[in-house]
Amino acid sequence: MNELILFNVYLFYGLVFFTIGCVISFRNLKVSKLAIASALPALALFGFTHAFHEWSELYLKLWNGTLNHEWWVWIKLMRIAKLLISFLALVWFAWKMLDILTAPHRRWLGYLVPGLLTLYLIATLVHLTIFPIEESLLLSVQLTRWIFGLAGGCLAGIAMIYYARELSALHHQGAHPFAWAGVALIAYAIAAGLLSSTWGIWVPIVRMLCAFGLLVSLLKALKLFDLEYQEQIEEQQRRIMRGEKLRAMGELASGIAHEIKTPLSYATLSCDLLERQLGDDPEPRRQLDRIRHGLNRASHISQEVLHFARNSSEHRLVRIGNVVDSALGLMQHRLKSFDVELDLQEGLLVEGDSVKLEEVIINLVNNAIDASGDERRLRLSAQEYRDQVRVTIEDWGKGMSTEQLSQAMSPFFTTKPQGRGTGLGLAICQQIIQQHQGELVLSNKAPGLEASFTLPRSVL
Repeated sequence: MNELILFNVYLFYGLVFFTIGCVISFRNLKVSKLAIASALPALALFGFTHAFHEWSELYLKLWNGTLNHEWWVWIKLMRIAKLLISFLALVWFAWKMLDILTAPHRRWLGYLVPGLLTLYLIATLVHLTIFPIEESLLLSVQLTRWIFGLAGGCLAGIAMIYYARELSALHHQGAHPFAWAGVALIAYAIAAGLLSSTWGIWVPIVRMLCAFGLLVSLLKALKLFDLEYQEQIEEQQRRIMRGEKLRAMGELASGIAHEIKTPLSYATLSCDLLERQLGDDPEPRRQLDRIRHGLNRASHISQEVLHFARNSSEHRLVRIGNVVDSALGLMQHRLKSFDVELDLQEGLLVEGDSVKLEEVIINLVNNAIDASGDERRLRLSAQEYRDQVRVTIEDWGKGMSTEQLSQAMSPFFTTKPQGRGTGLGLAICQQIIQQHQGELVLSNKAPGLEASFTLPRSVL
């Protein structure tokens, strides 16, 4: 009867971990923007290897009484090897989790991983020289569970809880499932590392329940990836539809702009000729200046429309620092009264059109200057952000309302006074960044507005 219960417990125990590996592997993690997506394959590997370990452990327990001493040694070595491999996958997951955290104390936590490996090697060498082979092998199993199962599992669980806190700070709906997954992982680490299976059949039952809790919490957490993927599909569809509308509007606007430019040129030329014929009376000159200002304004709008309608660009490797420096050089006349703080990481390369990227930075800096109040201060940074390059422009203005942020990148929407903005600047910036496979984001950050865009990083 006990053997039947033991068989069912270990069968379900291994099946839980195999399911953990499957539910992670069947998700399309490559397109996810969640940082934990890069670490989850290591957890899937732990699930598969630990499932194999527990299933094989079942048969070893059933055959334990029929093995002679020589076979016992080899079987013990195999048990240590497969247990060590599965827990090393868990330690790898902990290491990758620590790598994605932004918490300031993650660095000293990261020292624990090489520390665990060093401690295990030293302890193994010491007890191999002191104890007989039978006691040494038994102690190796305990060391593997204590050092990699208990310490590595707790480290992975703590890292998941910290990651959940970071998601919670961003008001992400996935915070709670990941936090519960971290708690379940710590519970399993304690059960697998401190409890010995020789104490009775209740030990594997407790471990199985902890593993099942980890599976349930992971299933809830991984639903976020399905929702995220669905949102990405819907966003792609919206982009295609918006692109078709903008293309049609661009073609129409381009034709109108071309037709408008010719009479505008004639009218501007006539103003120049008329100015020469005017006398010293200031009133006609004042009226003529108004006419010329209106013509220049109409010409500028038609040029912006033409620019918005064009999509062609030539991509090559570009140093983002050079682009920022060039853009600021062109903006020097407007930045004379500003305190500009630069934080540019060297060697950042992207593939794109340097002229268009320069135009994006100029547009964003212009907006930051226009939004600034008495605090004449700007901050520009370009930093590596995971496998991307992130460029940020911050101002010390008043920011934007939620409604304005939602419409800010719509064509012809502007918060500037009438006659000062066409409403196409941010729409053009968004279009250029999307052509470079990037993303443009506006957000309120104390004390002003932060405009940032990310681009895929390239290497030489």
